[in-house]
Amino acid sequence: MKWIWSSRKTQPTHQKPKKLPRPEIQRSLALKRLTQRLRGEKQYNVLDLGCSVRQNVEFCSSFCRKIYIEDFYCTLSSFDFLSPEDGVPLETVYQYLLPFKPGTHFDVILAWDLLNYLEELEFQELMSHLGRFCRRDTLLLAFISTRRSISERPARYSIVDHETLSSQRLSDILRPCPQYQEPQLAKLMPGYVVLNSYLLRNGFKEYLFSFSSAGHPKRRFLR
Repeated sequence: MKWIWSSRKTQPTHQKPKKLPRPEIQRSLALKRLTQRLRGEKQYNVLDLGCSVRQNVEFCSSFCRKIYIEDFYCTLSSFDFLSPEDGVPLETVYQYLLPFKPGTHFDVILAWDLLNYLEELEFQELMSHLGRFCRRDTLLLAFISTRRSISERPARYSIVDHETLSSQRLSDILRPCPQYQEPQLAKLMPGYVVLNSYLLRNGFKEYLFSFSSAGHPKRRFLR
């Protein structure tokens, strides 16, 4: 098994760390659907765009050939020497931050709640970049918030079992939430279709997407 860990860290802080809220346990029907599709003897390549969590690595090891882990929000938010404001296209930034080798393909992408923290252009360019490394029917798990505000940074998600997650908020400070709706998601995610979606009581909507075609992305959105 091959491991790729993020080498970029957030800037150090001298503030006294605050006590974090208790983790929340939630049932995840989207995770259940994803794991049902991964049953069998086939081994998969997985890209985890969240925090490195031991429980997730252990869970994925049962069906994973390779797992790539990149805390992408941390990487992107601490990246300050090339930016669109400097005239550098986001495509170039993403190629630098997520420099996968030619021939790399992912069968599963775990985006968790990352997409809530991206502006529309950042969102769309990330989907375009990742699409280059998707197979037909690559699965993408994402949680989209329907609330007006969210924590200032993505939560840490831990897989308890095939249909249960633990989510740990990493800050009590709030920021506005883009509240992406399905028409926006269809525009920002060409080539991806919705296999399943579930509205949760905590204000999040779980999505399991499938990449429809690497060669000819279809701009359609299925309910």
